[in-house]
Amino acid sequence: MATLVNLRNLLEHEIEDLYSAEEQIIEALPAMADSATNRELKKALKEHLRITKEQKRRLDQVKKILRKDSSEEGDAGFLERMFGGGGTKCKGMEGLIKEGKKVMDEDMEPSVRDAAIIASSQKIEHYEISGYGTAKAYAKQLGLREVERILATTLKEEYTADKMLNTLALSNVNLKAERGSASKAAAKSPAKKAVPKKASATKSASRKMAAR
Repeated sequence: MATLVNLRNLLEHEIEDLYSAEEQIIEALPAMADSATNRELKKALKEHLRITKEQKRRLDQVKKILRKDSSEEGDAGFLERMFGGGGTKCKGMEGLIKEGKKVMDEDMEPSVRDAAIIASSQKIEHYEISGYGTAKAYAKQLGLREVERILATTLKEEYTADKMLNTLALSNVNLKAERGSASKAAAKSPAKKAVPKKASATKSASRKMAAR
């Protein structure tokens, strides 16, 4: 890895990290969408795949701007070392995706799986919010207005996606997961036998009436 000597280098490193994260998300999202049973969740994941591909394209644009800016300043060497080869894999995103896959491989009721998918998706969103927010702050400090604007667009989308997932979980998915767990537990419980009502009081009353 190239030595980071200033904030500009740190921004370039953050962009490389985000680029790798987006690549991994694009690879993982189709399986998450296929695993979801809730119609709204499935639709949201497929839509976010489309958005993520656009976010990756924006990062390509950011890299071009940074290359051009560095070339004009005669300092393109560091950028070539950062972006010129295959780059490094974002270990943070790799870990989140592996954790999510491990959870989804568990034996779960469909409604519970949907809730788990949302939880995994929100962890990913929070990682991206942190990364894009940091990169945007660096770009602002460095006076890279176009880079800041591009990153702000993606950051806004990540906040929107997280809010949508939260709403979906609280308004629908978590409730179904709760009921699914209760219904499964009830199904396992042995049914109680009906206890016949005692007829002794009725017979006693009949005898008294007959005696009169």
